[in-house]
Amino acid sequence: MGAFESSRPEGVQFSVSTTNTTPFVAEADGVVEGVAMSISFGRTAWIGSVVVSPERRRQGMGTAVTERAVEFACQRADTVLLLALEPARRIYERMGFVDDGTYGTWIQPSTSALHQESVRRPSSRKGIPLRKLDSCLRLDRVATGEDRHAYLERGAPSMRFSMVDDGSDSACLAGYSAQFEWGSGPIIARDAEAGDSLVRELLDQNPRARIEFPDANEAGQALMADLGLTRVDDDYRMRLGPPVPGFCPQYIFKVLTPAVG
Repeated sequence: MGAFESSRPEGVQFSVSTTNTTPFVAEADGVVEGVAMSISFGRTAWIGSVVVSPERRRQGMGTAVTERAVEFACQRADTVLLLALEPARRIYERMGFVDDGTYGTWIQPSTSALHQESVRRPSSRKGIPLRKLDSCLRLDRVATGEDRHAYLERGAPSMRFSMVDDGSDSACLAGYSAQFEWGSGPIIARDAEAGDSLVRELLDQNPRARIEFPDANEAGQALMADLGLTRVDDDYRMRLGPPVPGFCPQYIFKVLTPAVG
């Protein structure tokens, strides 16, 4: 999430509860006025959930607490990542971050249901057996180049999972969706058809869902046009360090959260 933007409290509370998240706070007169989080995914780390109280904005507090989180992350990861809105880009560039792609956020202009059936109907359930979770985690690593198991395993019991097999006899996973009750959660798919099915199912279940994914996913952009969704925000993926090996943005149809991509 970009600096000086508010986070959903549910997402912040969840992040703090995971073993791979380290929060940093800024205080004034003994009162916590700012927070930033470093979230570790093995060789990568994300800076997210940067929040500063309205009374303390434009005083350097957000920059200071973010710099501390970045310093911590750099000591433990090869590459530090974040998603920034346009007003925060220059701040991160001064810290040494460079652009690593643009993400769009899309919404339905109305809450009308989607009438076109998806080609491959996902199987859906709350919670997930360990064997299926392992398949989701493997596909997630293929898409992101990151090890996000601590986040997804922590959320798995309460998340709603949907999966699409590739149609072969081996029943290899072609895509999965894992959604928190407050609306965040990833959609990862190895092919456009699986991504189409999972996005349509999510919008049928939650017409107000915000779909954020990389512009490099051309199939995703075509799907947004087909569904008549409206682009409402641009975020900039920024990195400090080398590109993430194996990152496949074309497989990402919805980010895990705005704080961790």
